[in-house]
Amino acid sequence: MDALTSIERIWQFTKAIEQAAAVGEWERAAVLVDERSPLLMSMGAKQPPAVVAQLREIMAIDARIAEAAQEAQRTLGVEYQASMRATRNANQYQRIAQF
Repeated sequence: MDALTSIERIWQFTKAIEQAAAVGEWERAAVLVDERSPLLMSMGAKQPPAVVAQLREIMAIDARIAEAAQEAQRTLGVEYQASMRATRNANQYQRIAQF
C-alpha cells in the first residue's frame, strides 16, 4: 500500500474516531484507534510533504480528542462521586428509618 492510500485510510479512521468521541462513544473510539495504530506504525519516516501535512493535521485532531477524553473522564468522576454520596445518604436514611 502506498503512502497516499495509507494516509487516506488513516484519515478515514481519524474522522471516525473524532465522530465517536464527539458523541461520547469512547469504547468505539478506542476500537478505531486500535485498528488505526498498525497503519500509523507502518508509515515510514520519509513521506511526501502532502502526507506529512495530513499527519500533522491528524496529530492535532488526536490532541483535541485526548483533551475531550480527559474532560469526559473528569466529568464522569464528579458524577460518580455524587452518585456514591447519594447512595451513602440513601443507606443512612434506610438505617435510620428502620428504628
